[in-house]
Amino acid sequence: MSGRNKNIFHLLVRKKVVSEEELLEKFNISVRQLSYSIEMINEQLSMEKLSEIEKKDGYYYSSLDSSAYFLLDKELKNIFFPKEDRIKLILLMILTRTEPLSLDHFSIDLKISKNTALTYVKKAKIYLAENDLNLEFDRKDGYRILGDEWDKRIVLYRSINKLYKQYGEKIVSELMETTGRYINDVKQDIVTIENYLNIKYVDEEFYPLIHFISVIVLRVKQGKLVEARNIHDKKEIEGTVIYQSLNYLTSKLSILPTDEKEFIALQLLSTNVRNNNTLTKKDLPLLENALWEFLTEFESSTFLVLKDKKELLQKLINHFRPAYYRIKYNISVENVLYDRIRSEYRVLHNFVCDSISPLENFFQTKISDEEIAYITLFIGGHLIEKNTGDFEDKVIKAVILCPNGISMSNLIEKTLKELFPEFLFYPTSSVREYKDFRLPHDIVFSTVPVYSNKRTYIIDDIPSKSEQIELRQHVLKEMFQLDFTGVNSEDILSIVKNHTTIKNEGQLKDELNSLILKGKSLPDKSDSYQILDNNRLVDLLSKNRIVISEEELEWGEALKKLSNVLINNGTISSEYREVLLHEYLNMPSFILLRRRVALPHLDPNLIEQQLGVSLLVAKEGIPYDSQIIHLVILLTTPDKTSHLGTLYDINEIANDKKITDELSKLCSAEQVIQRIKNFFKNKENWRVS
Repeated sequence: MSGRNKNIFHLLVRKKVVSEEELLEKFNISVRQLSYSIEMINEQLSMEKLSEIEKKDGYYYSSLDSSAYFLLDKELKNIFFPKEDRIKLILLMILTRTEPLSLDHFSIDLKISKNTALTYVKKAKIYLAENDLNLEFDRKDGYRILGDEWDKRIVLYRSINKLYKQYGEKIVSELMETTGRYINDVKQDIVTIENYLNIKYVDEEFYPLIHFISVIVLRVKQGKLVEARNIHDKKEIEGTVIYQSLNYLTSKLSILPTDEKEFIALQLLSTNVRNNNTLTKKDLPLLENALWEFLTEFESSTFLVLKDKKELLQKLINHFRPAYYRIKYNISVENVLYDRIRSEYRVLHNFVCDSISPLENFFQTKISDEEIAYITLFIGGHLIEKNTGDFEDKVIKAVILCPNGISMSNLIEKTLKELFPEFLFYPTSSVREYKDFRLPHDIVFSTVPVYSNKRTYIIDDIPSKSEQIELRQHVLKEMFQLDFTGVNSEDILSIVKNHTTIKNEGQLKDELNSLILKGKSLPDKSDSYQILDNNRLVDLLSKNRIVISEEELEWGEALKKLSNVLINNGTISSEYREVLLHEYLNMPSFILLRRRVALPHLDPNLIEQQLGVSLLVAKEGIPYDSQIIHLVILLTTPDKTSHLGTLYDINEIANDKKITDELSKLCSAEQVIQRIKNFFKNKENWRVS
């Protein structure tokens, strides 16, 4: 535990209750720094299975007695390292070694058996492989890490940083005794640079930094050098005052090879300071523009209006000044809050990821998810601080929840947006994602029951026109206290029956509902149907894409038959079939259209596929959950739009009980195709008559 954290802890243990204001003033720190210190203290208390520090109404509370003081003064010889730290310790030992290391060294230093040590060596090997490095053992040289020196140093810094935050300066110094002879010189050099440039590195990064640079000096003396190709903009680095200051030092740093001085300059440039101005005058305006574009993109995708946007922009600029070199040269450190951010701000984090392209264009590289998580933290903190949730109170903001399936969620989203044009809709989410949904909203539409403290409306996967009218009237009545006593299709039909003969009452009722729903003339080819003109069901169906089964089928067998049809003509691969079976073997209800037609499908982002359809008629039925179904249609698509015409037709069939009953009794593929053609021909004739 670092010195400041230790002092904060001592004060809390001694006084039991301390106001946030007193702690901020006494230790001259920000609210963010205090929160971080309390988090680090609580992590160690949790490891010791002791009561954590709690905050309530602006005060911090401690229930620990004075014996807790001794927790902070442990020596290396008395520490039993927990499982989560052993991999980092092994890597640190190997990368700072001055002699061959064996399992005995790990066993003794970590106070574990040789078998346990071997287990963690294997885990370390897996971790290194994820970072393009290999761990090997040689009888002469012991354990060695093979690979690019740049990658080794990234792993090294992450290990030092994690262990420092967990155990503090004293323990890290003991762990890194092999670099002890360099530490004082390096520390003095960094302090000299601070004084020369009038900057001050924050404590949490200053001490890991000097230990890291000390190891670099050691590795350089051992002939382990970085390759020049890793620094692709040497002139940019060499033009900074940080790099220039290294040349004026009198210690070992000034006589290092140029590539090594550039590497050290990068570490100094990417480390947080209290008054950092390392970005060039040319880059700073470009960064500001990229950040502004990012915030604008974020507002657009979330329907949010960020209060005090310029204030948030300045916070992000201050963050990105040191992050600039970290991102550009891929020397990101481990984000200790990453898992928590991903857990508590999952949906918000996804929106940030979707809006990040202006920044990636600026840096000309992909930004890691851990770096993006820092931005999520800034955005989330700003939303909470500014209470952005109360913006534009007159605009209703709605969330759509659908358990799975890109086709179904697209259709539901399109239907609801047309049904409620006065609402703002967030992109469709899953029920699991909604548990972490923190953006402001007023209404939830869901195809399954879900708990929410907002008004929630459970809807059918494909609500009929009359159900849509009822839903719209019900929602608007509750949200705006409007009373709907207007005309409905049943009233119109009862009058029309008295004066004329109706050829198709069902279709007439459907069109009347459309008229009431739209509040305008009947739709034609220039209206909403235009987008659906291409790739209709009858265009994709052929005899070899239809399966007629005379016997009762199991669900899994039905999926295989449908998949095999499309595998044979090259629309999908056998891998698609395996994924399909895995996704739908438990027979989810959300792919049942009107409880008549099953429509399994896979997201094109999940697995590659071409546009296609196969149809199964099971004359004896397929047991599905608690019912028997006779029609299953497999729909595949290469993107999110090519299949919409086909999907629309499938929904039309599912909505009509007469045709689904007729199709389930047909005996040949030719009959199935002809019946579907006649069905849509009659519908088109009705529209134009």
